[in-house]
Amino acid sequence: MKPIVRISLLSGCIFGAVLGITVSLSLDFMMNSASDGGWYESVQHDVTLILGQEWAAKSWFIYFGVVGVIGLITIIGGALGAMCGALIGKFFSFINNS
Repeated sequence: MKPIVRISLLSGCIFGAVLGITVSLSLDFMMNSASDGGWYESVQHDVTLILGQEWAAKSWFIYFGVVGVIGLITIIGGALGAMCGALIGKFFSFINNS
C-alpha cells in the first residue's frame, strides 16, 4: 500500500469516527428537550418493549446500551470514513503517478 493511500485511509477513519461521535452526541443534546428524550430514553423504551419489564431510571444495563449504540455509530462512521479516505488516496496516487 502506498504511503499516501495509507495516510488518507487512516485520516479518513479517524475523521469519520470523530464525526460519528459528534453527530450522535449533538443529536442527543438537541433531541433531549425537543422530543422528551435522547439516547438514554430511547434505549430504555426499546429495552422495555423487548424484555417486557420497566427498567430503573439509572440502570447500568441501559447505560451499556447507550454506549453500544454510540459505539456502533462510531464504528460505522470510521468504516465509511476509511472507505472515502482510501478512495481519495487512490485518486491522488493516480494523479501523482500520471
